[in-house]
Formats: sequence, C-alpha cells, structure tokens
Amino acid sequence: MDYEILNSKLNSGASVKIGSIPYITLILSVAFIPAAYVTVAAVFVAHWSNKDMFFISRDYEFKMLKVYIFMGVLFSQFKAISFVYAIIYILCLFSYYMFFESMSEEEAVKLKKIIYIVSIIAFFIGIIQYFNPGFSIPGKWVDANQFKLNKRIYSTFFNPNIFGFYINLLIISACGNLDFKKINLSLAVFLTGISCLFLTFSRTSWISLIASLLIASIFNKKYLKYAAIVSAVMFGMDYVFGIGRLNPSSAASDSSFLYRIEIWKACIQIIKDNPLTGIGFGTLFKHISAYSTVVKTNIEHCHNIYIQSLTETGIIGFGIFSFIIFKSAATIIKNIKTAQDNQIWITAFIILSMALIHGLVDSVLLTPQILLIMSMYAGTLKAIKNEELRMKNFK
Repeated sequence: MDYEILNSKLNSGASVKIGSIPYITLILSVAFIPAAYVTVAAVFVAHWSNKDMFFISRDYEFKMLKVYIFMGVLFSQFKAISFVYAIIYILCLFSYYMFFESMSEEEAVKLKKIIYIVSIIAFFIGIIQYFNPGFSIPGKWVDANQFKLNKRIYSTFFNPNIFGFYINLLIISACGNLDFKKINLSLAVFLTGISCLFLTFSRTSWISLIASLLIASIFNKKYLKYAAIVSAVMFGMDYVFGIGRLNPSSAASDSSFLYRIEIWKACIQIIKDNPLTGIGFGTLFKHISAYSTVVKTNIEHCHNIYIQSLTETGIIGFGIFSFIIFKSAATIIKNIKTAQDNQIWITAFIILSMALIHGLVDSVLLTPQILLIMSMYAGTLKAIKNEELRMKNFK
C-alpha cells in the first residue's frame, strides 16, 4: 500500500499530493466493504507504528466522539461485542481524519467522478439482480401478504434499505449540477439511480429523498423540480405496477412496520432500566428477548438511529450524539450563507436532512458500510472548508 505517500501527506499539510489510499478506500466501500475496512485498518496500524497519534490533537467534536465510543464499551455487559463495534467506529474516525488531512477540493472533484463511475456499475449490478430469474431474497424483506412483490435489489450493499440510502446520496450529489440538456456522469447517475431506487422498494429511502429535496428548496427552487421527478417515478411506478408500497393502508398493516413498533416498545423499556449509560454497542440482541414477547430473533439495531443511540449509550451518549448532529447542521447552514460557491454545502445539507429523516424508521446511518462512507464524506467537507479558509487568508 501507498503508506509513505499518505503519511507524508498527513504529516506535512495540503501542499503534498495525496496517495491512492483514499481513492481505494472509497471505491472498496462501495464494491466490497470488508476490504475497505481492512485497508483502513492497515493504514491505521501503519500510522500508529509511526507514533502519529491522531486521537490526541483534534477538535472538540472529535473528542466528544471518542467519549461516545468509550462509553459504548465501558458500560456494556458484553464488552467483547461492543469492542468490535468500537473498532469499527474508531476506523471510521480515522477515515474522517485521513480524508480531512489529505483531501483537497481539486482532488475531491476527481474522486467524485470516480465514485460516480463505480456507483453506476453498482447500479447495473442491482438491475441485473432484479432481472436474474435465479435471484432470490430473504422472506423477511417482503410482506407477501400485503404487496405484489417478490424481489428487492441490494447490489453490493447486502440490504435493500442500505442500498436505497446510498442511492439517495448519489442522487442528491448529482442534483447539485444536473443539466438534463447535457449527457454526462451526473445525468447517468440520476437516471440509473432513480431506476435502482425504485427497485429497492425501500419506502424509507423514497420518502426521505423526496422530503429532503423539498426542504432544500428553501435554498434553491430547482430542488422542487427534482422532488417532483422523484415523486412522479416512485408514486407513479408503484401505482402502475400495483405494488402498493406507498399505499397508506397497506403500509400501516405491513409486518415490517408492526415489527418496528414492537422493537421500539422493547427498546423504551430497556432505556428505562439503563437511562444514563445504556447497554453498550451492538448488544441489543442480548437483551431484547427479555423485554419483548414478540421480538425473539437476533436484532442488532433498533430501526431508529435516535432510539438506538439512547438504547446503546443512554442519555449521556444521546446528548453527545445530538450535539454532533446540531453542530454539523449549524456549520453547514453557516457555510451555505457565507461560502462564495455554496452548492457543496447545500448538497451537504440535503444529505444530512435525508439521513435524519431516514433515521426515524431505520438505523442505516449507523451500519458499517454507510458509516464509513459518511465519515469519508465528512472528512472531505472539512478539508474543503479548510482549503477555502487558507485561500481566503492568502488573498
């Protein structure tokens, strides 16, 4: 691996050209997430052996996240399980650091083009899945009693809801500079992305994308058009094919929704018994059977990022979690108002809005694949902001 180039960059500032590690890591995070984590872990070990203690001198939010991770292990009754999750979170923090210290705006543009190409390939893999007669999915992903549906695509993302969340990220990014009169990567991502988004049949992804685009119209009215297009495709296709995923009466009696309610009820009881510090990362499946007569299978997450944070880290951890979200939103809005070219920050605002809306009924944001991708994205935003400040001071 390109450790020497990367270490040189991380230790010497933005003037040195970055190595290939960030590119490889982001591509692998889409193509095969275990390989992405192995790559990040290898770079982390190389950094640690060079005594580059990135954990020591970071900003306030970074320090709070370290406390959050520490709490998720310290108060767990099953520390081995929570420690594994803590390692994942630490590697995500390191990815944020790696991109923050090594990325520039010019390189981010190159990386965006590469990830567009990789994503289009992932989209076509999903489409091939759908039309493959031998492709099947777990029965728990579809309530056959409610919907005329036997397939949902997930491409390289292991789950339709995770894939739907990722597709939303790409569609939102493409909308930033979309021009229907020009055939380019942004248009290709938008069109193939919408097609795949429908085939995930992820209602949460559909609704969170539409809602976030509508919210974004506060800053730019063009997002009303994109919200209308996405709405027309999702609602129109759902109606034409008679699937009923967006039928309110079917959704209310869908087994997956009712199952979520049972999980939330059990989690509320768990929170009442562990209010301050929670039960620890990844240990819900060890506790939930004692709190629910319905939920007995291995449940690793709460299908709600807010309830999950409260369940795993209690009121203290949820306070940190909430502060990070509030701080991120405030920073993004400030940059929208002050940046000379604010499109990148409007895109960041839409992505954050989509993630928070999506998190109301699913915990996709906290899954290892999406969390790593979002960490790298956050690090890139931080790097671009710092570069803008350096250029402003230079002038």
